[in-house]
Amino acid sequence: MIVHLLKIIRAQFRSNLWILAELMVVFVALWIMTDYFITQYTLYHRPVGFETDRVYQAVVSLRSSDSPQFIVYPEDSEEPKQNFDRIVERIRQHPDVEAVALSMYSLPYSYSNSSNGLQKDSVEQFVRTYWVTPAYFQVFHITPAAGGLPEELEQRIQQPGLIISADIAQLFFHRTNVVDEELASGEDTMKIVAVTEPVRNDEYNEKNPFAWFRLLSNDEIESERDCMATQITFRIRPNVETAGFEERFMKEMRRQLQAGNFWVSDVQSYNDIREQFLEKTSNSSGQQVISSVMLFLLVNVFLAVIGSFWFRVNRRKEELGLRMAMGSSRTGLLRFTIIESLLLLTLAALPALFICGNLMYADLVSASAADERLLRFFEVSLITWLLLAFIIVLGVWYPAQKAAHISPADALRAE
Repeated sequence: MIVHLLKIIRAQFRSNLWILAELMVVFVALWIMTDYFITQYTLYHRPVGFETDRVYQAVVSLRSSDSPQFIVYPEDSEEPKQNFDRIVERIRQHPDVEAVALSMYSLPYSYSNSSNGLQKDSVEQFVRTYWVTPAYFQVFHITPAAGGLPEELEQRIQQPGLIISADIAQLFFHRTNVVDEELASGEDTMKIVAVTEPVRNDEYNEKNPFAWFRLLSNDEIESERDCMATQITFRIRPNVETAGFEERFMKEMRRQLQAGNFWVSDVQSYNDIREQFLEKTSNSSGQQVISSVMLFLLVNVFLAVIGSFWFRVNRRKEELGLRMAMGSSRTGLLRFTIIESLLLLTLAALPALFICGNLMYADLVSASAADERLLRFFEVSLITWLLLAFIIVLGVWYPAQKAAHISPADALRAE
């Protein structure tokens, strides 16, 4: 039957040319849309490498110099740093707190970051540098790539050497078990002492997921400015009720969270910080606009393909009725029409797939960034074909049903 249908399509090539051209263009457009949505879904659900449940940030503020309570310290005074340390220690001593970490430019769901270059032979990559205290791994539950507990990383970061994420190891060594291997940064060559799971800033981040963890020492936090650039995050114990924790904590600790010119103005749940960041990121990056445009185009593709095949089958009512007169069953006629339409789709998909493959090879579509590019290509292509096949069947089924009910006498008269 398929060979017979291919002969019919070849015999009617001129009349089928417009539908083949339309299907090819639509296939490419739908392939790009499908690729975009699959990439966004995959990216969003890929592990970020850390946990924010039960994590909070203490926002430290500095009294205004106009305030009557403002204290002026000598330029080389250590009192501001000691006051900051007092606040950190009071948070750490709270019975509900499991761990407290300090960091600079290193919080997830943040636009604030710093970067450094790492090299091996002729390969160089700029990576995000996380300046953190050892407890950072426990607070955000970052674990070794080979498995294990955050406490292992807490010990490793206090040793001379590098702690890098697994994607850096893959980039330079094509494997993750790279402890005791060496990488260079500028003129310094350092030994790798630990490898973490891949760590990203957020669910939408894919441009620079590489992470290099460096120890934030007390010597790097000296002035009031340094203290204000340092973020305090902490994890609460598993048995502590999270509902309303921020209000309870601030009410209970209000007096203790003041020292010198520093005071904790707010305590925020990191889940709330995450939601606010993702909402802002999706709006500012235009992802909602892009998704809306894609959905609008998808609806137009749906209507255009249905309309084209509806018109095509309606125009051939007499031919289909004649087949009924020659002995075809209604089921057979419907099957004939659907298979013919799907063959047209498959023929149009061949040059369309060649175009899509070149788009991916030229890194012009999202699938170019997939871990398995060939697998992603076949995945997107299959979904695109199935979507168009479903739309075509919808467009063909009703007019083919009507054509199957034309009486043989009417079909012969029209012919």
